[in-house]
Amino acid sequence: MSEPLVIVGNGMAAARLVDELAKTALGRYAVAVIGEEPRLAYNRVLLSSVLAGETGSHEIELRPADWWRHRGVTVRYGYRVTEIDTGRRELKIAGEESMEYSKLVLATGSTPLRLNVPGADLAGVHTFRDTRDVDLLLTLAAAKKRVVVVGGGLLGLEAAYGLAKAGAPVTLLHLMDRLMERQLDGPAADLLKTLVERKGIRILLNASTARIHGEGHVEAVELADGSRIEADAVIFAAGIKPNIALARDAGIAVNRGIVVNDEMQTASPDIYALGECAEHRGTCYGLVEPAYEQARVLARHLAGKPAAYQGSVVSTNLKVSGVSVFSAGDFMGGEGSESLVLTDRRRGTYKKLVIADGRLTGAVLIGDTVDALWYLELIRNRDKVAAIRTDMMFGRTLALPSKAA
Repeated sequence: MSEPLVIVGNGMAAARLVDELAKTALGRYAVAVIGEEPRLAYNRVLLSSVLAGETGSHEIELRPADWWRHRGVTVRYGYRVTEIDTGRRELKIAGEESMEYSKLVLATGSTPLRLNVPGADLAGVHTFRDTRDVDLLLTLAAAKKRVVVVGGGLLGLEAAYGLAKAGAPVTLLHLMDRLMERQLDGPAADLLKTLVERKGIRILLNASTARIHGEGHVEAVELADGSRIEADAVIFAAGIKPNIALARDAGIAVNRGIVVNDEMQTASPDIYALGECAEHRGTCYGLVEPAYEQARVLARHLAGKPAAYQGSVVSTNLKVSGVSVFSAGDFMGGEGSESLVLTDRRRGTYKKLVIADGRLTGAVLIGDTVDALWYLELIRNRDKVAAIRTDMMFGRTLALPSKAA
């Protein structure tokens, strides 16, 4: 008889884990997936494309219903798990009976941060995190509402781009002195700002939100310097935090995220965590690729095969507000490193490669990201680059002509 394995969370990490389990342990587990959102798992990265009208909401679904059914997976979406009883190995589900588990995987993801400023509870203050948020923001854009987006990281830029393309006048506020400061150096961020502003988005840096004004509904945003921006709506997109409430309340060890070891196990017997909610060796990644790497490790472990997660080389390879952006590794460069830089602002391109100890250790690309995956491979494999150093800035085809052919 198959062992009951329950996955709490129906996002990208959960879908990848099911896929990996089907390859490595098909039939060993009776898998059930419980998700709070009222739809099948979808590609959250493409939400801004839906908001911008470039992709239909149905097109971002990761797998059709038949895919889950053919793998023997029970999917219950639109259900909220309210409690984990670790002693009885049971889950309590809102409005439903309890569900037993033999092994439990927490893939509860993250929740959006909301700034603790006066007026944050006014009507018209929203977040940008799931398809329900997209529906609401599309309504704002259709009505040509003036929107202030708070946050100049990936999430904020995506929300601003989608809203602007859908027809809303948008101002983006960022607390730091450059956009996407965790993924880009100064010159790359400056070029990105220029390219985004060309799309009609007003960007204010070093902008600290002091309060939101309004009588029952948003009317304006006040900054710390006293300046005021008229607005009909405010979107908080200033970051995410791991969703650890369910684990914490069950007595499962948590720090910033749910603490896991190299096999993705928590401190509680037969309970695992992966994706944005998990904390491995003190790090919560909050990115898709590490979640996929964790899913591969966990599936092998659950199949009884040796596997250990060693951490991930953090990389970003996306279209940000319609601009191709890539960064990976130590792109700032430390003592003893050297940087190769190529800039062409007219064409909207920027390339920076960081080399240390004869190896590529970091990279930043704006505009032209054709060779992004090759650079990421060099970083991850720690390959020596002396033989291609002269040509590697110009891409794989020139640096390795025989292999590229």
